[in-house]
Parts: sequence; C-alpha cells; structure tokens
Amino acid sequence: MTSLTSLMLLAQVGSGRLQGGWGYVWACYGITVAAFVLYSVSLWARRPRAASDSKE
Repeated sequence: MTSLTSLMLLAQVGSGRLQGGWGYVWACYGITVAAFVLYSVSLWARRPRAASDSKE
C-alpha cells in the first residue's frame, strides 16, 4: 500500500527543469556574503587588544 501511495505522489510531482530561479540563487549568494561580512566584523570587534601599560 505504501509503495502505491509513494508512486502516486511521485506521479503528481512531475518532471522538467526549473526556469527563472536565478533570483533565488543570487539572493542566497547575497545572504552568504552578508553573513561572512558580519562574522568578520564581529571577530574584528572582539579581537584582543594590547594593554596600554605594556612596554613593547
């Protein structure tokens, strides 16, 4: 019974190629770049600073 149900589900999905999906791809690239930039800024903001009384 489950094989018949899954076969019917696959028949409803269809086949073919996606068209016009580049907007989603570029949005994902933008989100990824923004995440890397924000992470880099957070690392830079939390970097250890030298003490002002050190003699280096």
